[in-house]
Amino acid sequence: MHRQDSTTRGNWISSSSVLGLAGLVLLAVGAGILMIGSPRHDSVNGVGGPAEAPLRSILAANADPVLRPGVLVTDPRELWLAPAERGPVFRRDEGPLEMRIGRGETFYDAVTARGAAHEEIMALVRACKGFRNLSKVRSGELFRVHVAPDGGLQSVGFDLDEESFVDWIREGDTYVRHNGTYPVQRRIKGIGGTIELSLYASLQDQGAPLALAAKLNDILGWDVDFNRDLRRGDTFRIVYEELWKDDKLVRTGVIRTAELVNRGQVRRALRFEDAEGRPGYYDPAGKNLQKQLMRAPVEYSRISSGFSYNRLHPVLKRWMPHLGVDYAAPLGTPVRAAGDGTVVIATSKRGNGRYVQIRHTNREYETYYLHLSRFAKDLKKGTKVTQGQIVGYVGASGYATGPHLDYRVKKSGRFVNPRTLKLPAAAPVSDALREVFALEVDRCNATLAAVTTGPPVELPALATLHPPAWDAGEYAASELPDGVRAAN
Repeated sequence: MHRQDSTTRGNWISSSSVLGLAGLVLLAVGAGILMIGSPRHDSVNGVGGPAEAPLRSILAANADPVLRPGVLVTDPRELWLAPAERGPVFRRDEGPLEMRIGRGETFYDAVTARGAAHEEIMALVRACKGFRNLSKVRSGELFRVHVAPDGGLQSVGFDLDEESFVDWIREGDTYVRHNGTYPVQRRIKGIGGTIELSLYASLQDQGAPLALAAKLNDILGWDVDFNRDLRRGDTFRIVYEELWKDDKLVRTGVIRTAELVNRGQVRRALRFEDAEGRPGYYDPAGKNLQKQLMRAPVEYSRISSGFSYNRLHPVLKRWMPHLGVDYAAPLGTPVRAAGDGTVVIATSKRGNGRYVQIRHTNREYETYYLHLSRFAKDLKKGTKVTQGQIVGYVGASGYATGPHLDYRVKKSGRFVNPRTLKLPAAAPVSDALREVFALEVDRCNATLAAVTTGPPVELPALATLHPPAWDAGEYAASELPDGVRAAN
């Protein structure tokens, strides 16, 4: 980075541009509107001093309504050029505006060109350093920048993915990070097929999201080895969510219900929330398909990195062990306790970012949840948690290139792969919820009956398959989707 003070930013004419602009200077002198010198200025359009009024007239006369805000005009004579020859005009204090990094341009250069003061930029860089190094940006990257008329940098924001963004907003002499997510639309899809080589290959042949293979493995993989047990001719049906934004697919959501017929044995699973809103997967008899520790304690879009003893670290750029599984998910996605236990640590560490460590009831296992954006309310050392209870929210704190959960499991003091554990089953559906659960079983059976072999199809009538909160009376009175009959 280089330092550039406000006097330099205020110069109208640099020595290197005098010859190139000689013709324009002569024309301007003839018109009686060019003032000699390099006055310091603080006005909105980057002009000031005795020439301010004439230059405003020039601006009004040359205004081009089709030019969108984007670039600060540092030399007023650019306004005399024909619209096709000049760049778009940036006017400060219009709220956050898009700023795209140009070829060979630094973040400092780009924000300075929009009129921000040096001291403000440096304060932002210091505040953001623990989250992202702004001295390293790529050409084409997009930021949202808000600069006040006095050159004060009010905020800078950028997207982390299709759903998540962060804004650094000025508070006093520093900047505070605010996390956010964009609204998305949930659509229900159904896919059915026959396995020839593998579930992954069959999904690919049907044009279905490949993430469904890992998600179904999370649900049924405790009882079925998806690498060894599946046979040609086995069938599957899956009802799942897709998340859309502005008519664009963002990611694959949760599986609502699924069926796998393996060697003639029918296995069904349905997603069901308990009285406290904690989701889990159960078979139609109410048996919990999760085990005493979850394989994936977060609703993720994909597995971005697996368990490995030798992985190239995406931030440190050196080969080193990765003793957990990275689940990519939008910023703020709830992270849940993988099993019953006690919080040992809820703190922050340079590489881990904000993280939680839980010692589980049998004391043989401990789980770790890294790179959180924040902890659950009132979570601290000594807090008792139950399986499925929210302990934090997905973030990108510590050494992280984007929002995800790094989930780690330690068994008898040694880290192990959470996706290959063999554990006893978790608790079944409680007696108090059996009536509601039976209704959900009927609805899921009817849903699966509507899914046939072929590419994914949208099931718009099933948007209320899982109400936000359980109400037994209201739920019992709800109707099945049109055209769908309950299975016997």
